[in-house]
Amino acid sequence: MQTLVRGALAGLAATVPMTVVIATGRAAGLLWTPPPVAITENVAERAGEDPDRGSPAFQATWLAAHVGYGAACGAVYALMRPLLPRSDITAGLLFGGAVWSISYMGVMPALNLYPSAKDDSNSRQAVMIAAHAVFGTALASIDSYLRAHEGDDPGNG
Repeated sequence: MQTLVRGALAGLAATVPMTVVIATGRAAGLLWTPPPVAITENVAERAGEDPDRGSPAFQATWLAAHVGYGAACGAVYALMRPLLPRSDITAGLLFGGAVWSISYMGVMPALNLYPSAKDDSNSRQAVMIAAHAVFGTALASIDSYLRAHEGDDPGNG
């Protein structure tokens, strides 16, 4: 399996437990609107749309954007993996932290799509940091598993 494809698949899969953490944080009242929803809404508004958060089309759009971003980050992780610490857990935590920092302290605020983490609520940022830690460790574990089984023949059970 090619490095980018493997990383993208791992990133896609790692977005699932990350999303569970975000949903749990929302259920606990630690955040109201999850950042992927708010960012998608802001993009739609910039494009001249009036998004309806409850519509199936909007729900599909933010979810596709969220898993797409996770897949793209997974591809970057796979390329960077040789430069990260040997331990998958350490590499995953560092990478997940970097994704959080770059996204919420850099890219999203610079594009005016989401406030900087320093301007956001502490409870939402705690949830998002935890979610990115889960994303990073899941990503590293899944990528490691896929790398270890690249030569396996699926027909041999």
